[in-house]
Amino acid sequence: MKNTIAAIAFSLSAFAHAAPSADNYHAVTNDWYQGNWTNVYELAQQRLAANTNDLVASHLMVSYDILFSDYQAMSNSIQRLVCALDSVSEPSLTNLCSNLRSGWVYYLDEFLPQQTDAVLQEQRAKSQISHKPLDCDFILEQISETGLWTPLQK
Repeated sequence: MKNTIAAIAFSLSAFAHAAPSADNYHAVTNDWYQGNWTNVYELAQQRLAANTNDLVASHLMVSYDILFSDYQAMSNSIQRLVCALDSVSEPSLTNLCSNLRSGWVYYLDEFLPQQTDAVLQEQRAKSQISHKPLDCDFILEQISETGLWTPLQK
């Protein structure tokens, strides 16, 4: 009987711990999909103010900066994301983060410097359409599933 009660209590606490993370993920991806990019940006800024290596915020800032195709902002946010990826120690995310890191370093060092202002302007016009999913949503979903997407402390 004690084991059953303990198992139920553990299950409920795990659910309570996981639910806010899933709610955060769904709220942010829905805001992005609806074109409420400012809401996503503000959340990222709040999270970065609390922790400059925040993995969630770093991904959101890269997506936001790519959306608006600001070369300098993209470079800075990608560098911040690479640092955040380097700091991940969660076993279920380390391989993913390692692979993402190499892709972002290539993007930063090789791809981005070759882009002209005209290309960036063209990309900006194409990308600012609502009802498009967040580019990094599968990554954010995995972060959410690990329970690492914690709400900001008030």
